[in-house]
Amino acid sequence: MWEDESEGLAFPCYYKRRMDGARSVDVYFPDAAWFDYYTGLKVPSAWKKNYATVAAPLNKIPLFIRGGYILPQQEPATTTTKSRLNPFGLIIALDEHGEASGSLFWDDGDSIDTIEKEKYFLAKYTFSKGNLKTEIVKNGYQGADTLKYNKITILGLKLRPHAVALNGRDIHRDAFSFERSGKLTLRISAPLTKELNIRIY
Repeated sequence: MWEDESEGLAFPCYYKRRMDGARSVDVYFPDAAWFDYYTGLKVPSAWKKNYATVAAPLNKIPLFIRGGYILPQQEPATTTTKSRLNPFGLIIALDEHGEASGSLFWDDGDSIDTIEKEKYFLAKYTFSKGNLKTEIVKNGYQGADTLKYNKITILGLKLRPHAVALNGRDIHRDAFSFERSGKLTLRISAPLTKELNIRIY
C-alpha cells in the first residue's frame, strides 16, 4: 500500500508469497534514498522511480527505510511486558542532503487518556551537518526514566568519521564502527529521558 510519499511505504509481500509460492517480489521505489533495513545498504540508483525485484524468502519480510527519517527501535523479548524494559536504538537514514528527522512517543501502553493527562514521553530528533540533536518535548511518564539508548545506527554517510562525540565527550574508538557502505554503528549507554546530542567529525 502506497499512501503518501511523506509517510512511508508498506507492501503486502507476505500475502503474495503465501498465495503463489514466490520467493521474490516487485517493489516500486519512489524518487528518494532507500536503505535495506537488515543490512543498511543503499538501494541502487537505478531502482529509483522504478520497480525492482527483491528477494522475499519465507523467513524474511522485505523492508526498506526511506532516507530523511529517524526510526526508533527497541530490542525484542518473549513478551511485550519484557520488551518494554529493553534499551532503545535509533536508525538514522540520511537523505541526499545528509539530513533526517523523527520522533518517539512512549506511554504505559494501556491507558487511553495519557495525552489528556500528559502522562507520556515525547522526543523529537533532527540530524543535520553531522549533528544529531534531541528535543525532549514532554517528559511526563515515569516509566521512561529507567530506559536507555544503547545503539545508534546512521545510514548513508559519505565519509568515514575521524571521531564521534556524545553530549560533548568523545566516544572511544572501540565503541563505534564504520562500513564502506556508509553505515556507522555507535554502541552507547545514555538515558532515554535526557537530551541525546551526537556530533560526527
